[in-house]
Amino acid sequence: PLKVLFLGDNGIHVPGTRLRDLAPAMIARGVQLVYTEDTPAALTLENLKRYDALLIYANTTRLEPAQEQALVDYVTQGGGLIAVHCASAAFGNSDRFIALVGGRFKSHQTGTFRTRIAEPANPVLQGFTGFESWDETYVHDRHNETNRTVLEYRENEPWTWVRSEGKGRVFYTAWGHDARTWTNPGFQDLMERGIRHAAGQKLPDAL
Repeated sequence: PLKVLFLGDNGIHVPGTRLRDLAPAMIARGVQLVYTEDTPAALTLENLKRYDALLIYANTTRLEPAQEQALVDYVTQGGGLIAVHCASAAFGNSDRFIALVGGRFKSHQTGTFRTRIAEPANPVLQGFTGFESWDETYVHDRHNETNRTVLEYRENEPWTWVRSEGKGRVFYTAWGHDARTWTNPGFQDLMERGIRHAAGQKLPDAL
């Protein structure tokens, strides 16, 4: 199975609870999520290289220089980063992290909506039909369009995208405020796709 480090925190998005929403579906698909809230221990290059990819779902505000360097080195040397929802609001002191993710959270309201698939032929989305869910309607700023392909839009707002950075791959989606999305089979399908892309794996033919 793919081994993915899931970095959360004890904040308002309760990542530990969201892990329990997602992990059974992922393990059934051959993806093991290993959860931690210990950012200093997680973000060393030695630790990151133990995993096929790093998933961040946290509101942690500060990224220390050594952690930033380890994360950037991990991705540029061929690692994968999956940034989910509030990860675009995390580590606001780090310009390099914001650029790596490809954009920064600016504001949101809420609503029930379905995104528009912009790149149905992209390998990440082949056969993906989308889904509808209640969620926060994220708006982003500080977009980094370098090596970025937007896969989904919410109205005209970039919503889900992939980036390359050096030899590595980044997947970001703004989906994911609470259980209404995390337990949605469409979201779980999208997450598997994003994880496999970040880890450098092709998607199973069944998808």
